[in-house]
Parts: sequence; structure tokens; C-alpha cells
Amino acid sequence: MAVAKNFFVGSNVLLHVITALVLSVASVSAQQAIVTPILTSAENFRDVAGISASYGGTGFANMTSNFGVMRTGVFYRSNVLNLNDADWTTLSSLRIWRDIDLRTPSEISATPDRTPAGALYTNINIFGTSSPPTVNLSTITTASVLSLGQSGYQTFVTDPTEREGFRTVLLTLAHDPGPDLFHCSAGKDRTGWTAVLLESIARVSPTTVMNDYLASNSYLASQISAETASVVAAVPALSGLNLTPLLGVDSSYLQAALDQAVASYGSMYGYLVQGLGLSLEDIYVLRGKMVNYLMLPGQNMLSGNAASGAGFLNALQGSSLSGNYTAYNYYLQSSVDMGTLGGVPGQVGGQIHADAASYLLRQPRWIEEAVSPYVGGQGLAEGQARYWLSGLGGGFWTQGQSGISRVAERSAGTVAGVTYRGSERASLDLGLGYNAGVVESAGATANINTLFATLGGRYGFSSLEAGPYVLARADGGYVDYRVNRALAGNLGSASGQTTGSVFGGLIGFGDVVRLAPVTITPQAGLRLAAETLAGFSENGGDLALDVHGLSHLSSSLLLDLHLRLDPRQAGSWTISPELTLGYERALDDPQIQSTATRYGSAVSQKSAYDSRDLAKAGLSLTAQRDAFVVTAKANGVLGDGSGSAGVSGQLTLGYSF
Repeated sequence: MAVAKNFFVGSNVLLHVITALVLSVASVSAQQAIVTPILTSAENFRDVAGISASYGGTGFANMTSNFGVMRTGVFYRSNVLNLNDADWTTLSSLRIWRDIDLRTPSEISATPDRTPAGALYTNINIFGTSSPPTVNLSTITTASVLSLGQSGYQTFVTDPTEREGFRTVLLTLAHDPGPDLFHCSAGKDRTGWTAVLLESIARVSPTTVMNDYLASNSYLASQISAETASVVAAVPALSGLNLTPLLGVDSSYLQAALDQAVASYGSMYGYLVQGLGLSLEDIYVLRGKMVNYLMLPGQNMLSGNAASGAGFLNALQGSSLSGNYTAYNYYLQSSVDMGTLGGVPGQVGGQIHADAASYLLRQPRWIEEAVSPYVGGQGLAEGQARYWLSGLGGGFWTQGQSGISRVAERSAGTVAGVTYRGSERASLDLGLGYNAGVVESAGATANINTLFATLGGRYGFSSLEAGPYVLARADGGYVDYRVNRALAGNLGSASGQTTGSVFGGLIGFGDVVRLAPVTITPQAGLRLAAETLAGFSENGGDLALDVHGLSHLSSSLLLDLHLRLDPRQAGSWTISPELTLGYERALDDPQIQSTATRYGSAVSQKSAYDSRDLAKAGLSLTAQRDAFVVTAKANGVLGDGSGSAGVSGQLTLGYSF
């Protein structure tokens, strides 16, 4: 046993290792290439998602934790938008929603933005002063430049005005439909810290965050070179001094801010929540905008309807539900954090609709059981009729299988009808009835009410009481379907309603054999059943579905054996017991599939019921006094495959005249 246990544990570990390797390869192949245009008049313009290969990046969108990949075209960063005509046209083609200018009034006055066509302009002054801090070039040293830069970055964390500025920037980005662009003068400090915050929220690796930050030195290389020459010309004493830390960026600056966030708030997350006052929902919205997860937590381990539901949840990352203040986005991002999707994958796809269709296809069997005691015409004189009222109620259950939730069904209804014996050999019956059904599966409840009519007949080649016979039956009903689906993960519920129809047909033959004191009646037949439910749209939460119409046809082979004891006198009543044994073989796939969509993403679900073979048994007791007849019956059914079983009880009253 220990060997077997170790083998399975090792196999499970190996499976996770293989999955991780596959996902790593898939992550690389799914990364979007960085195709952000290079602007000659805004040299530090780039996509927050990643750095082009020519400037020290991979040329692809950055990967994040949990097999996420940054989305391109969501947020852009830049230096001042002092654009020439060609660059303005190029930038306008990106359909920027908002241009967020992080500069002070004096900087804006000196070099106003040339805002891209159609973009909103918003100024968020990070420093909160009329002008940015200045540096006395005549006294600078390498050490003083580094110290000045480090202390300046620390104020991004410690200064309340600057924190409020960054908070406003992030909330603006969270609420805008995007894409958005943010910038300062050189696009390296205020802009660089904003980009670092976004990449931290996206959970890009610290190494990549630092590399992207330092890329400003590559993007601004020409500008840094030109400004260095200008500074040295003005202050010759600075000749030979490395001015890149002054005119560009240095890793120690960013590290100083990161260390300060830990010192002041315990972590970058603490800085975002406590220092900037962002809610977890704000953080999740920003992350949803920026990151697409190739595989959701545990998705690769699911099967059946749950796997389909998880795939559906994954696909919805491409919809407007993701990256917005929606219950779906909060659920998805929190699931990534917790490492589990909970029970939602098994509920989100609407398995209940497939189960409801499966239930309707078995309605004709319910009708046959309800009318069976009095439809043959036996015991009636030629030209005599019997009016009857039959009530039937019961339950049917199907155990869940891999990735498919179990289903429970309950039915209760009444059929009123008349049977007329037109001759020694023939009888005809007609009934009208109502059945109230409840189907429960995957956290959902469907109420299925059916108003139906049934018409049948029987013909005996010698008589109805003995010898061979043939029979036929046709049913048709109107269906009212109402469903409510409760979803886990604080996703609320979805409800909807539609109408439909159900039809059934039965042809068969049998033989009434008298072997006193028992009458044996073997019977074989073929049943056809059809259901339709019109397509409809659910109402409710983010994951309410547009359910496609359902239409299915099934056929079954029936074999039954009836064993009836001769009536015994009990006072003024005659009592007769009967045992019924049956077998039903589905000639088609018994499992039903439903399909629904949301925001263009489709999800399919299969019914829990998947029994091709059914064994049936029933025991009834009929009591008759003059023209009045009462029949009580108990029925049981057992299916193979998915583990289906059901019981029902029946009471029928009849009166002949």
C-alpha cells in the first residue's frame, strides 16, 4: 500500500510539473509582440506591457505570476507630448481615450501637450507645486545626484500630496474605458513610478519591473547625450562627470522608493491600500485591464461541465466584464489570489437547462404510468365507458459524475380521462392532465409545468381480455419553464423563463396469456419523445446567460411483463394485485447537451442523466366495488451508467357506466 501511495503521490507531482512546463511554453507562445510605434518627437513613448527588443526588452508582452500575460494597448507612458505632425497622426491612430499630464503648471506653460485626436486631456499635478524641484548644477557631485534622486523617490511614498496624486492617476486609469496615456516631462520619474505601480499590481517580476524602469535610459539616450553636452557647455567643471543619473534614471532611485514602501507600509500592497487608499476592488480592476491569464487556478484538473465552465470563465477575460467594476472581475481576480475557482465552474454553464430538457424527454413515461390502470378497456362491456382520475407523484435522482453535478427531480400531477370500449376487440382512451415538476442541479432550480393531452387505443385480435393485441399512444403538452440559478463566489443569481412543448408517441404489441390464477401479459414497444424549449435570455448578475433553444428527439425500446392475480373477494370489494416488471433501452444518446453564450463566449453543458438501460418494477393493488374502482401503485426505476434511480406513487379512481 505504501508503494502504491508513493506512486500516486509522485504521479500527481509529475502531472503538476508537466502542466507547469506546458503552461510556460503556452505563455511564451501567447505573448503579444510589442509593436508600439517609435516616436521621434516623444522618444520615451512606449507600452506599459513591455519593452521592444531594440531598447533592451524581449519584444513581447511581460509575463506575470500565475501564468498571466500583460495585454498590450491598454496603458501607454511617455515624455511630454511635444509632437510633430507625423507623430501626432501616429499617436491619434491608437485611439487614446485620455491624456494624463503629471506635470506642474510651469512645465505645462513652457511646453503644452499636443493632445492626440479624440483624447481627453487631464492634468494631475503630482508635486502639487507650481514648478518642479530644481537642482543647482554648480555644486552637484555623483554622490549628491544619487542622494537627491533617492530622496526624491522616497517622497513618492512619504509625501501626502504626491500620494494623493498617484492615487488619482490610478483611479482615473481604473475607471476609464481606455486606452489611456500618462506622462510627465521626461517620462522617467513621475511616469516611471506610475508604471512601476501598475506593473506591481499586474504582478510582473521585480527583475522585469526594474528592467522596464531603466529602459528610459535607452529610450532617452539621444536626449540625455544632447542635454549632457548642453550642461557641460554651461558648467565646464562638470566635464567628465556621469550625468546619466541626473538626466536619466538609476536603479538606486527605484530601489529607494520600493524600500520606503516596505518601511512605511510593510509592502507594496500596503502602500497601495493604506498609503494610496486603493480598495481591493480598484486593484483588481486595474489588474483585470492589464493581465490575461492563460489558465485559471485548477482549470487543467477539471473535467465535464466543470471544465467547460472554467473555460467559459477564462474566455470572459476578453469581455467587458473583465477590467471593470463587476462581480465577475472581482471573483476572477480573487480566485487567482486564492488559487481556487471554488464551485463556480460547475454552476456557471447552466447545467440545469440540459437537465430540464432531459426531464422533459422522460415526460411521456410519466404520462404512461399515470394512465396505465384504465386505458386497456378490460372489464368494460361493449359500448361502456369508464371515467377516471389519476394522481401521480415521485422523485428521480441521478448521481453526479466527473465534472457533472448530481440532479434531483420531483413531479406531481393529475390526469382526468375516459376510456371507451367500442367493441369486443377495441378500446379508446382520452385524457387531459397537468404535471408540476421541479429539477435541481448545480445550484439551480427549474420549475417545469406541463399541461398535456393524451390519446391512446388498443386492439385485440380476438378480444381485449385474451390473446395478442396492438396498442398506440400519442401525447402532446405545453411547457412553462422557469429557472433560477444561484452562483457561488458572490456572483449573485440569474433567472429566466421560456415556453416549449413536449410530445410522445408509443406503438407496441403484446399477448394476454391466462394461466390461472395468474394472467401474464408480455409487451414490447417503441417510444418516441421530443421536447423543445425556446431560447431566452436570463436576467440577473454578470453571468446571466443567453440560452440557446433546446430541441431533442429520443427513441427507446420497451419490454414489459405484467403478472396479475385473479380477483379475491373481500366483503363487498374484489381485490386484485399486479406486479409489473420492465426494461427500457435508449436507442439514442441519452445524455442531453445545452448551449448558452455571454458576450460572444459559448459554454456547453451535459445533463447528469446518462442511463442507456433502465430496469423498472411496479406493484399495484386494485379494489373494485360495483362500478367504482380504486388502484394504488408504487413504482421503482433503476438506471445504469450515471446511477439513476426513482420512485413514485400513484392513486387512480375510476367509475364505469
